[in-house]
Parts: sequence; structure tokens; C-alpha cells
Amino acid sequence: MQFQDLSKPSSNIIEQTQFFFYSLFYRRSRWLFVLFIVGVYLAAFLFGVLSSKFNPKYVVVLSVAPLLFLGGLLLLKRLDYGPLVILLSALFVPFDLPTGTGSRLVISLLVSVVILVLWFLNAMTVEKRFVLQKAPVNFPIIGFTLVTLISIIWSNIFRDPFVAVWSTFLIVQIASGVVMVMLPITYLLVGNLVKDLRHLKWLIIIMLAAGFLGLVKFFTRVNLPVDTRGMFALWIFSLAYGLLLFKKDLHWFWRVALVILIAGWIYWNFIVGISWIAGWFPGFIAMGILTLLRSRKLAFLALLVAALVFALNSDYYLGEVLKTEDEQSGRTRLAAWQTNWSITKDHLLLGTGPAGYAAYYMSYFPTNAMATHSNYIDLVSQVGVVGFLLAVSFFIIQAKESYKLCRRFKGRGDFVEALTNSVFAGTIACIVIMAFGDWLFPFAYTQTIAGFNYAVYNWIFMGTVLVLDRYTANS
Repeated sequence: MQFQDLSKPSSNIIEQTQFFFYSLFYRRSRWLFVLFIVGVYLAAFLFGVLSSKFNPKYVVVLSVAPLLFLGGLLLLKRLDYGPLVILLSALFVPFDLPTGTGSRLVISLLVSVVILVLWFLNAMTVEKRFVLQKAPVNFPIIGFTLVTLISIIWSNIFRDPFVAVWSTFLIVQIASGVVMVMLPITYLLVGNLVKDLRHLKWLIIIMLAAGFLGLVKFFTRVNLPVDTRGMFALWIFSLAYGLLLFKKDLHWFWRVALVILIAGWIYWNFIVGISWIAGWFPGFIAMGILTLLRSRKLAFLALLVAALVFALNSDYYLGEVLKTEDEQSGRTRLAAWQTNWSITKDHLLLGTGPAGYAAYYMSYFPTNAMATHSNYIDLVSQVGVVGFLLAVSFFIIQAKESYKLCRRFKGRGDFVEALTNSVFAGTIACIVIMAFGDWLFPFAYTQTIAGFNYAVYNWIFMGTVLVLDRYTANS
């Protein structure tokens, strides 16, 4: 094995950066060291001045920009860490940047775009070709991406002449389109960049650790920077319960910890926050599917327990919970779907574009503009029947392929089987909840483009199916 001589400069930008720090800290170059110290003090002074005039949050982001640049150089060498960085930034980085609209640019979206660009540049300059791992989902994802981008142009060319748009509308539409395509592209990033099971294990560890921090945040009221919105709880339930049921050699300590984690989130979402059905219903679907995959007898027993709990509390569930849901969302959702159809029926091919129907609402129904709260309705309205069919075909293929892996890994009793079953159960739960919320494709004027931050959880973990499939092929 040949080792690089860091004492000699190179024409490679990464090696030049390494040479700089070698010169600075190992050769102890006097003048370079002095300049470095002076630069640090000048930067500190500059940031202090800027903090008095601008939002300190932006100054902090600016101050770590050099570190982010160096991190990007390192990431270029280890792109397989990219999905881990995306998940970490989505979970724990509370910073966002202004866009000139009501939406904010979250760091996780920016990181995802950067990793995509680095992946493409690395493929074209080093490998001299850009190749995706062969997978049935490639066609619907690429097709959906193209249709979404085309719909932006199409919707602006063929917009109804009486529809008025505001000054920031095009910016929001483009940003919304970027979010809509980057979410499934993140799925591909996971499937193509992650090379071994260690990285998958770290994805799970990071997510479950965030689950514990989320409970600390809720029960202690300590404002920890962990984003538990969207379908966060779904993946906590699915991943933790899957490990409990299918990883036979799991140490008793971790079994107890996972039971506490699941119980804590059931208490918080189903007892304290029961009125928000999207907070617990998808997770219960996933756990029900996992129970059925593990044992039909166990599933039957769980169903009996659930029926007993419901029977003992039927007055509360039917009289309070479902009644509240019907009054707050059920009736308004049906009315919103009807209103949306009055617009969508004239734009069935490629839709009104990302976030496009908002402009029609403000022109035709300014006092009756309601979000659909359904990804399926949103998809038809925004990217038309073509985009809708491509998106639906992706989820059908995803469910089919993940179930095939469940059958393939059945009886292994290891991490691979646990994760595969968890992803399948989580996928089915996502397919169901898409009908009642915009949790997979956040709508620009409800979740805003910042919804990428928690919508990306779904796509990261669904994308592990490609890694597991490749793992089997290599084995």
C-alpha cells in the first residue's frame, strides 16, 4: 500500500488542503501560523460586528462556512456517508435560510442538493460515467422528476388568463418543485451511495437516539434541537418494534430500552396527543403489519387486545376523538377535495404545477381556499395524471420489492430481517397516510418547503431497500 507524502504539494484540491494543514501544524511554519492566528481574531471581530446588525443565527452559519467547505471536500472522498449527513442535518440542525418568501430553506435540503452534485461530479470526473444501481423504481422516479420539472413550465404557459399570481409565486413554485423531486432523489442517494450494513445500522441508531431525545424534549420541556414532526413517530415505532420482534440476538438491555422508547411514544402520541390521528395511526399500522409478519397467532392476540381496549373506551374514541377529527378535518377535507376538483378537472394532463393550484384558489375562491391535506389529491392537481401515475407506480413497486425481501430474509433473525420488515411496514403506513395528509410531498403553502426536513425521513428509510437488495446479490 502506498501512502501519500503530505510534505509535498499537489495539484489536487483535496491534497492541497491537506498540505496546507500539514504545513500549518506539523512544519510549524512561523509566518503561516501567525497569519492563521491573526485571521482567526479578525474573523471573530467581523462576526461580532455582524452579530449586532444581522440575525446571529445567520452569522453562526457564516462562521462555520469554512468548516462546511472542508467537510464537503472530505465528503467528496466518502460519499457513502452522505445519507448519514442528510439524516443528521434533518434531525438536529435547527438553522434555516431566508428565501424571500414565507418559506425557509432548511439545511437538510441544501445538504441533499450538494451531495447530489458531488455524486454527479465524482461520477463524471473519476468514474467517467453516471450509472444508477439497477432497480425497478428508477423509471418512476426519473419519470416523476422530469414530469415535475416540465409541469412548472407547462403550468406557466397554459395558466388560465384570469389567474393572477403574486411576485414571489414563481420562486415558491420552483422551490416546491425542487422539494418534490429531491425527496425521491434522496431515496436514490441512499440506495446508490450506502455501500455496507454498517451505514444502515448507523442510520437506525441515529433515528432511535433522536427518538429518545424527543421524549426528553416532551417530558422535561427542555428545548432540544431535534425535529420530531411529520412521520417521525412512524419510523420510531416501525424500526424499534421491528428490532424487538426480529433481531433474535438483541441484548436484553437494548430490548428494555426499545420497549421504553415505544411505550413513551405511545403515551405521548396516543394518550396525550390522541386528537392528532396522523401522529399515532401510521405507527399503529406499521406495528400491526410487523406483528402479522412475525406470527399470525401473535397478530390475532394483539387484535383481541386492541378490540378490548376499544370496547372499554368506545364512548371516548367515538364520541370525542373521531367526532373532533370529523369536525376539524373530515368535513373540511371533503369540501377541500371538491373545491380542488373544480380546478384540477381542467388541468388533468400535467396539472397546475408545483404549488400551482394556490394561485387558482386566490383568484377564484379567495374566501374558500383550503388545502387538500392529501398527497394523492395534491399530486393529481400539481403534476397531473401523468405525474400521479408515476408516483403511485413507485409506491406499488416499493411495497412489492420490500415484501419480496421480507420473504427472502425470513427466518434469519438478524438486523437485515428486522430492517427489511420495518421498511415494508413503514412503506405501507406511508401509502395509507398519504391519503390524509401531505407528509410525503409537503405542500408549499401548508408544510412549506421547510417540510423537506421531516418528509425526508420517509424517503431515507424506504431507500434502504435498494441497499438490502444489493447486499443479498453480493452475498
